[in-house]
Amino acid sequence: MPEPGSRRRRYRFGPFELDPADGGLYRDATRVRLQDLPFRLLLLLVERPGEVVPRDELQRQLWPADTFVEFDNSLSVAIRKVREALRDEAEAPRYLETVPRRGYRFLAPVVVVATRAAEGEPSAVGPAPAATGPAGHRFRHLGWAAALLVVASAAIAYYYGLRAGHPPPATSKGAVAHVRRAVALLGFRNLGGRPEDDWLSAALSEMLSTELAAGGELRLVPGEDVARARSELPLADEDTLGRSTLQRLRNDPGADLVVLGSYTPLTGKEGRRLRLDMRVQDTAAGETVGEDSLTGDPGDLVQLVSEAGARLRAALGVRPLSVRGAAVVRASLPSNPTALRFYAEGRARLRAFDLAGARDSLLKAVAADPAHPLVHAALSEAWEHLGYEPRALAEARRARELSQGLPEVERLLIDGQYREAARDWPGAVAAYRSLFALFPDDLDYGLRLASVQRRLDPEGARLTLAALHRLAPPTGDDPRIDMTEASTWINQDLAKAGAALERAIARGRALGAPLLLARAYGIRCQTASGDTPLAQVVEACESSRQAFAAAGDRNNAARTLNDFAGVYYQQGDVVRAEAMWRDAAREFREVGDVEGLAAADNNLGDACLLQGNLAEAKTFLDEALPSYQAIGDKDGIARVLSDLGDTLRESGDLGAATIVYQQARATAQEIRDQSVVAIALTGLGGVALDQGNLRSARRSYEEALALRHGVGERQSSAETEVALARIAIEEGRPASAEAALRRCREQFRRERQVDDELAATTVLVEDLLAQGRTAEAQGELAHLRPLADRTHDLLHRLQALLASSRLNGETSRLDQAQRDASLALRAAERHGLAGEALEARLALAELAGRRDPASASRQQILALERIARSKGFGRIADEASAAHVRVGLVTLSPAADPGEHSVH
Repeated sequence: MPEPGSRRRRYRFGPFELDPADGGLYRDATRVRLQDLPFRLLLLLVERPGEVVPRDELQRQLWPADTFVEFDNSLSVAIRKVREALRDEAEAPRYLETVPRRGYRFLAPVVVVATRAAEGEPSAVGPAPAATGPAGHRFRHLGWAAALLVVASAAIAYYYGLRAGHPPPATSKGAVAHVRRAVALLGFRNLGGRPEDDWLSAALSEMLSTELAAGGELRLVPGEDVARARSELPLADEDTLGRSTLQRLRNDPGADLVVLGSYTPLTGKEGRRLRLDMRVQDTAAGETVGEDSLTGDPGDLVQLVSEAGARLRAALGVRPLSVRGAAVVRASLPSNPTALRFYAEGRARLRAFDLAGARDSLLKAVAADPAHPLVHAALSEAWEHLGYEPRALAEARRARELSQGLPEVERLLIDGQYREAARDWPGAVAAYRSLFALFPDDLDYGLRLASVQRRLDPEGARLTLAALHRLAPPTGDDPRIDMTEASTWINQDLAKAGAALERAIARGRALGAPLLLARAYGIRCQTASGDTPLAQVVEACESSRQAFAAAGDRNNAARTLNDFAGVYYQQGDVVRAEAMWRDAAREFREVGDVEGLAAADNNLGDACLLQGNLAEAKTFLDEALPSYQAIGDKDGIARVLSDLGDTLRESGDLGAATIVYQQARATAQEIRDQSVVAIALTGLGGVALDQGNLRSARRSYEEALALRHGVGERQSSAETEVALARIAIEEGRPASAEAALRRCREQFRRERQVDDELAATTVLVEDLLAQGRTAEAQGELAHLRPLADRTHDLLHRLQALLASSRLNGETSRLDQAQRDASLALRAAERHGLAGEALEARLALAELAGRRDPASASRQQILALERIARSKGFGRIADEASAAHVRVGLVTLSPAADPGEHSVH
């Protein structure tokens, strides 16, 4: 039971109310029967309205690790029971939507009502409007590496609220009670000038940061923020900074004190020595508050830095480290000099966006000191940025296993990193909450907490962010607080998300911080709704890309370009999208981002496939496949295999296409991805249709349709219904398909899916023609040309041309019929589309026979039948056989109607 005075939450949506306390679902105050497992599933979704809850997360939350069930079947049953209780439909969901490849999303607006357990006082916690988005995304979308993510979540606030003994990190008014001084280590110049000694700058900074952070009396500005500030504020090669520069560093990254200096390798009677000069400056007063120099053995950097740290602590009035504290600091750093060198180099390269170089250095560091946790943690970060999620998880797990001897703060950071890599959001929240409770004045810890909280509890994340905003300026005005707040409103309130982004952009401009601006504009680029004017979306995407590029972050510039290309792709500008994806792929290849390269190659393959450029599409897809295999992305593997099946089928290699589609289905089944299984089944159905095996084609399409209905895919379900309508026409039952075709076409029109609308209209023309309703078919033919003019989908355009040719032939418009078929043949042969080329040649031969029954057309048709059958195109061979008979019986109509229609 909740404790007296604590808040009890209930969730209202539509006529329903969900009460976690008594396990009840109520409709208009009447209890609705719902078993325990479906109830818990519904609660998980309702607590996170608008968010896609992944299937693997549902499995972890609903079934303990030692529970042995058939997960797919059990989850499907629970989803069905929830829909029955809510009187919802998978095909037209009002509450529960299946998101292909990902999971499930609760659609309806939710109002969270809190009542005091004792008094029963209601209070509206806040609405959570459901999210909508454009249908039919075909391109592979990428988030950023080492940047804020933008998928918002909703609340599990009761369970993940502040626990007893963990007081709120800020007072109810004003700033945090005690704010420690923030110190930024700006690095040390190599006065000796030898490149082989450059690594010492990064090593000295890493080691001194650890020294000064020990004991918790000082707040160290994260190295990433220091690197960003240095890139945005080029510093002169001096050991003293001017007042204006110090003020800039006070505003961003919020440093009260800066430490900088130089080192000089020396050679003398005592052998090799290293001189270290240090200076501490106050950013507010613009004064030097301390300076010192010392000389030590470069072979014992730990001792040298320990002495330097002791002197700096004394100059800053910080208590000296105890013997135990000093031992803990030593344990935090690799003791092996080789490992230390490569670890420092790897960290510096990560901050400089040299991801491949960072990985290589850190692999050497691990080889030199395989038992050090921080080395594994840094390598995990490098693998993650390069897209190797399984390797990143393995390194994060190893770091966690080795972290027991580290200070509490570093243990918690490593635990949080591991939990994030494992997608264990509750565990990540717990780790970062503990950090933030220890140091509530630390912006970095607060942002880490809020960024994972938003996946479970956007309201709690906003409370954390409000505490950060109450920190004294400039920390409390940091643009990243507003950016993270924007991410908590996505899928809940776009107006509030937009307002938070505007604040972030304004503050980023005031600071002159291009990287922060890049991230803010990037969120706007990625989350623009379908109603956002194209010019605004383009401006946001281009601003983000340019800002990342200006900051030297080529990888995130390329990731933004990948998603920017998707904007044009969805607008139908495939040519421009293709050019941008080519640029993105080149960048990904140079920086070593395998995940980004796989996505760009996949997108390029799809763009080429859409335009009928089969050879080029296959080249890109062949390049994407090993990249996905390298990073263990089975979803990507299955989708690329399905795309490769499409290229093989369209080029006429039906046997090879069947094998590849089967491989795609098996891969998708391994990860229980019913959406991709349905894609592979659709490909297999298309092959069976080409082969003339209507029974097998119908079986594959019906199985795909059932899967798509089961996962709530509206658009792809309608696409499959159009394919089944084509089967019905081939089976001689065109009348049974007409209603479904009209319904699907109207759905595509509403959703502005031009390619699908064109395909449905083409099949409808064929359907009406098969029913003998030529006048109505002619009326529909008038709709085909404007649709065909709006799409780059060559296959659908050729199918529309062939339908136009058949209709014009049936209505004795033979000249126009011949022009349509000739256009289709030239395009099909130029692009290597085997099936469409055979159909066009058959149409031309039959038209020639109708013009002159004495011509050689019957022999041409017989030859086409033999060719089609030898290539496995049984359906076209059967059509040729029927055409051979028709040509023998034809009586040519005397004149052609001048009112001809056509599709170009």
